[in-house]
Amino acid sequence: MSRHILIASKNKKIGELAKEAVKSLDYNVEVASDLSLALYLTNKNMPDLIVTDEELVGGSGFDLLSELRSDEELSVIPILFIGKNGKDGQKAMDLGAKKVIGDPATVDELFLELMPHLKLDEKAPQKRPDYSPE
Repeated sequence: MSRHILIASKNKKIGELAKEAVKSLDYNVEVASDLSLALYLTNKNMPDLIVTDEELVGGSGFDLLSELRSDEELSVIPILFIGKNGKDGQKAMDLGAKKVIGDPATVDELFLELMPHLKLDEKAPQKRPDYSPE
């Protein structure tokens, strides 16, 4: 089983950059532009890392942080928050983000932010039991 990174953002560029940044590693990058899909994919795949920003369809990255931090099993997943200003960043940290980063402009910038949070020397985590939002 491969490892997973979830990109939760309406900004398609972030997902494309993430896929390019980790293409040589054993990571599957999934992209969710809306809150409900991000929650579903998190429950289904237990990603190793989540990258989000404020803008999601049907909610926000702040809502995602709140939801994930309220689940004991999911609360251990590191979340990088792409903040547009200091106020957003502080709110994300208060809600449990591991780190706040600036909007990455290049693959290299995003790669440098992702690398400290990727588990390259460990076996892929066990998949969470099948999940259905019903």
